[in-house]
Amino acid sequence: MSGLATGSTSKPRVLFVDDESRILDGLRRSLRVKRNEWEMAFAVEGAEALEMLARDPYDVVVSDMRMPRMNGAELLTNISREHPHIARVVLSGHVEPDTAIQVAVAGHRFLTKPAEVTSLIAVIEQMLFRTSSAHRDAARRLAGGVRAIPTLPEHTERIAALLAPDASLTGAVQTVMHDVGLTAKLLQLSTSTFFGARPRNSSIESIVHAMGLPTVQAVAGAGHELRSAEPWDPEIEQHLRVAWRHAMATASLAGSMASPANRPYAQAAALMQDVGQLICLAEIGADQRAGLDLAAGSRDGVPFRDVGVELLHLWGLPAPVVSAVAQRDRPHAPDPSGLGVAGAVRAAHLLIRQTRPGGPETDAHAAELTALLSHPQLAAQDLDWRESAADAAREAGL
Repeated sequence: MSGLATGSTSKPRVLFVDDESRILDGLRRSLRVKRNEWEMAFAVEGAEALEMLARDPYDVVVSDMRMPRMNGAELLTNISREHPHIARVVLSGHVEPDTAIQVAVAGHRFLTKPAEVTSLIAVIEQMLFRTSSAHRDAARRLAGGVRAIPTLPEHTERIAALLAPDASLTGAVQTVMHDVGLTAKLLQLSTSTFFGARPRNSSIESIVHAMGLPTVQAVAGAGHELRSAEPWDPEIEQHLRVAWRHAMATASLAGSMASPANRPYAQAAALMQDVGQLICLAEIGADQRAGLDLAAGSRDGVPFRDVGVELLHLWGLPAPVVSAVAQRDRPHAPDPSGLGVAGAVRAAHLLIRQTRPGGPETDAHAAELTALLSHPQLAAQDLDWRESAADAAREAGL
């Protein structure tokens, strides 16, 4: 497993932060089973934790929220800026609604006190794992510092309408389903008991309804406040606009192709298929393009897809979603018994690409696409999938 502190060959390092010494003592005792696998350190306040992070490399920080002087949200926000490679886990009891939103922005994973030892260990083990074998530290650094995924400038009016006093729950559903960042953040929160966990295959619509309009507005507002006021590079904005619309069209089509049980996963994966591009390119000015390679789809030599998959993993999104995003560009041979999430996303992606005249996928992957469309799951439906793809592309503005 990949999971060592950056530049280190020692055991993974985990730092626990809590102002209550008895809590830290309890963690020491309960986690003794991991002492041969992890190096663990403990701090009683945020300032001490920052001093320790400045001295030694760490992989994961597990922090309480309600602490004097510097609360957990402030600590984790500082870590996201100064040490983006460090995974940030919240372990806290009840917090006020306003603080909960700060937690949602600052952390990667969220656990409630008292947490079962097995659950805490499982989360830390997941945080120690890097999804990119070739670019593990660089991908973690680029993804780890992300607290909110930007919204394209042309979609900010939707966010403004969502934040208005007369916003409706129905309108909120539509806004979230057309916003990559909001979808990802709400899926992240919905998997945690800290925010009232939902079944992992819940649809975006059901998550919005369960969380309620005030919470969705607060999450959207927090992300909106992080958005830079600087204008985007025109070429990059256009590049992301096409990727965004492609995601919208693919999500619509994948929802029809997937089985009912897989539909929420397929739609979410299709919507977030190019989240790595948003992370690596959004809000970068014309004078900040060093290290970017649009043709190769990489930043500082790290593929956009690796960065996106790493972020979705850090945020704890369901494995079928993360896997489908990771596999989108790989040839797919589905099992005859079912297309699966990755198969539905791959088929929808290829079909939407073919709606663009002269596009790079017009002739490539023809045999693969033919095989996907002949799969019993798709062949059984009385639909012209190419026509459906054309409709989805037009509706998305492609």
